[in-house]
Amino acid sequence: MSKHVKDLFSQTTIYGIGLFANKAISFVLLPLYTYYFAPSELGVYNIVQSVWLFIILIYLYGQETAFIKFFIDAENEREKKNIYSTTLIMLALTSLAFSSALYFLSGPLSGLFSFENPQTGLKLIKILGLLLFTDTLFRFPLLLIRAELKAASYLYLTLLSVLVNIAANFILIVYLKTGVEGIFYSYIISCVITFIAGLFATGRYLGFTFSFDKAKKLVHYGNKFIYIGLFILLIDVSDRFFLKYFFSEDVVGIYSANYRLASVMSLLVAAFRFSWTPYFLNLEKNPENKKMISEIFTYLVFAGLLLFLIFSFFTAPFVKISFGKFSLLDTRYQGGLTIVPLILLAYFFSGMYSAMSVAPFYANKTGELFFVTFFGFVVNTVMNFILIPKYIMTGAAVSTLVTYLFMLVYLYIRSLKIYRIEFNTAGILVISGFAAISYFLYALASSYFDNVILIIISFFIIAFFIIFLSLTKTIKLTTVKSIFIKRT
Repeated sequence: MSKHVKDLFSQTTIYGIGLFANKAISFVLLPLYTYYFAPSELGVYNIVQSVWLFIILIYLYGQETAFIKFFIDAENEREKKNIYSTTLIMLALTSLAFSSALYFLSGPLSGLFSFENPQTGLKLIKILGLLLFTDTLFRFPLLLIRAELKAASYLYLTLLSVLVNIAANFILIVYLKTGVEGIFYSYIISCVITFIAGLFATGRYLGFTFSFDKAKKLVHYGNKFIYIGLFILLIDVSDRFFLKYFFSEDVVGIYSANYRLASVMSLLVAAFRFSWTPYFLNLEKNPENKKMISEIFTYLVFAGLLLFLIFSFFTAPFVKISFGKFSLLDTRYQGGLTIVPLILLAYFFSGMYSAMSVAPFYANKTGELFFVTFFGFVVNTVMNFILIPKYIMTGAAVSTLVTYLFMLVYLYIRSLKIYRIEFNTAGILVISGFAAISYFLYALASSYFDNVILIIISFFIIAFFIIFLSLTKTIKLTTVKSIFIKRT
């Protein structure tokens, strides 16, 4: 049975390297941003970035999922070529229309957010139009490569994008003094270069054919995924707008900088999601699928909580390391470090929720995902209103954490009725319980010891966590080890 755990997590590992490199930009560039920009400047950037993450869903209108589905199902290369060309042409035209509208409406739109520096806000909204156009198109050569399971090619293109982005940030911000606009220009440059390289890599499928029938089917299929994506995105980014409304852009900047530190957990979640959907869909007709999914879920819980402990223990001491006046997280931002464990745990519950989504797909009741995300959005909005005015950044982090826990529990209860999977409840409780004990021991030790001794104690706690689970046969270290050996 553990072979399926190895196969899925080995697949996840190689995609995870690319995702890690992509996400690593946030950590590599965080010292640069916090050194050169004031919290208010980063606050403006993060507000516009949140708008970007919201609007990109409209630009894509579910075509990422639709394209992969139709491309994989295509019976021959000619049909695949037609689907690829149709998708690129369709998205180029609609993105151009959307970006033109965004540019001309940038004034009223920037006015909605009441930026403390209206000129900067207006300029960033205008730049956002160009960014969204390039961001939309550059994704699809990568999606095609992913659909063909060419993991190495995907990794190379991702690394190219990352390196170009980092280099452009340093050049534009440090040497050309472009301000926060340089962050957006750097991403645009990386998208353009990666898109061109991606077109060369997928050249065999390039053409100038367009099928209205295929376009109609792509839009119809992808449409239903827009709303789920919107609710998830609102849950993830709405707290920034609440913080700005109740407090200031400085608070948003500090919160967002520390949120980025915690987003390391999203690497596991994103890499797992990347592999999970096509993997479990291929298991649908396997009579052993429930047992396979149950075992995979247990190891996902272990991996998620292990990462939670590691990054909860070591993030604060690591980012406080200073080199003269320069530190990995500037002292102006370190007051927000208390939210890191809360956001790490929120990402963990988000990953569990994603794994639980197998039941609605197998039962052909994907409408359940719409309802759970809608209710999650309602819970998140109410909790933001209640907690943020009183607890500020901690209130925002707790709102996100409770929302994903609610969604996980709700989907689990619904899954018992529509497609019951007997999860290893005892094993999951043992892993979760001992993770809680381990974190309690760390919190207790942090009250009595300084950083150096605390770091040593943290290593022992994590080692004991792994050894305990192995000795109780809750997890098999040989299975965990083989996941990585298989790729080396």
